[in-house]
Order: sequence, then structure tokens, then C-alpha cells
Amino acid sequence: MISHTGTLFNDGPVRRVVETALRARQSQGVLDLDDELRRFVRTACAADTSRWLLPVASVAALLDHTADLLRSEGPAFFPRTFTERLDAVRDGVPGDEYLRELAGLIRGIDQEPEAGFADLPLADWEAAARFPELFGFGANWIHDGEYPSLSDSVMAFVEAEHPFCSETFSRLVADAQSVLVLFPRPAALSVNVTRWVPWVSHDGLRQIIRMIDDHMRTEHSERPTRGPSP
Repeated sequence: MISHTGTLFNDGPVRRVVETALRARQSQGVLDLDDELRRFVRTACAADTSRWLLPVASVAALLDHTADLLRSEGPAFFPRTFTERLDAVRDGVPGDEYLRELAGLIRGIDQEPEAGFADLPLADWEAAARFPELFGFGANWIHDGEYPSLSDSVMAFVEAEHPFCSETFSRLVADAQSVLVLFPRPAALSVNVTRWVPWVSHDGLRQIIRMIDDHMRTEHSERPTRGPSP
């Protein structure tokens, strides 16, 4: 009887690290493993919440623990999908040794200054992880061409979500504002975001922020109450 929770290996940081390594191997030299792991560490440290929930040092420790389990319990202890990923990337190296190698690389990268976007632009998966609302907005309101302009798309989105819009709107505005702050120059925006989310532009992001802010002030701000008539 398997005593572990398969999700520990089929989702979360162990899966992400192994998939990151597999993506680099399958690229046949286009992607560098160290750079991809730098992107992983940068993404894991992108928010205070993620650093608080699962520090990078804990990710490395989890990889070491998985290596210990693999050595002591054998592959049958793990979900088949996990061992298939590991077998595809380890290139003949024993699985436990390969996991420890990944853990060591991550620990080393975690001690270095964070990789800057000028030297290491966002990858597609990294942009999707950091700005999921921009990807979702494009998929749901722009890509099918139903609306003739971004303004029309935003208005349709606002009308569809209202009045249960506070959480959805705040996440989209947060993504838009983050992109504006991180990539204020057109060239940086193009290399890091627009190549993955083609509809994004500085003006478009500002328009989203402005329209949603107008809606929230008009429809959701607290209105003063009148006192009793004299």
C-alpha cells in the first residue's frame, strides 16, 4: 500500500523542478538548465507570500527528501507519472543522484543575486505563472475577436463580472500594474511580456486599470448617507 500522497510528487515544487529540467533537456541545447532553474528560483521568490509559504531552501530540502525515498523505497513507491518524468530527464544517472544534483543547483542559485530581466528575460511559462490574469483575459475576452476593441472587451468583462467583481478585478489590475512597473520601457515590455501575450501594451494596461477603477468608484464606493431632516 502506498503511504504517501501522490500529489506531493505530481504537483507542486518537485514536479516543477523536474519539469524545468526536462524542458531544458528536450530543447536540445536551446535552453540552458542553469538559466531555467534561475527562472524557477526567480518565480518562486516573486512574491512575499510564496517566499513565506515555501522558501527555496525548502524546495531543495524536498528534492533531497525525495531522493532519500527513491533510494530507500524504490520507484514503485512513487506515482508512475513522476518516475516517467524523472526517467526522461536523468539520462542514465541514478534518480536519487539526479534529484540531489538539482537540489544542489537550486541551493547555489538561491545564494546568488536574483537574475535580472535584462540578462534573463521571462520565459513563456514564467510569464504565465507571474501574470495569469493577463493570459486569462486574453483567452476569454480578446483572442476570439468577438469585440472590436480593447475598450469593448474590458466593458464586456466588467458587465459579466458585476456585481461579484472585487476579487476578479483586483487580480487583473494587479497584474496590469505589475507589468507597468517592472517593464516601463517598450523594448523590455516586448521581450518579456508582449511576445507571450500579444495584446498587451502600456496604453492597453493603463486603459484596463482606468476602466476598472472608474467602475469600482462608480458602482462600489460607499455613498454618504443623509442625516435626519431638520
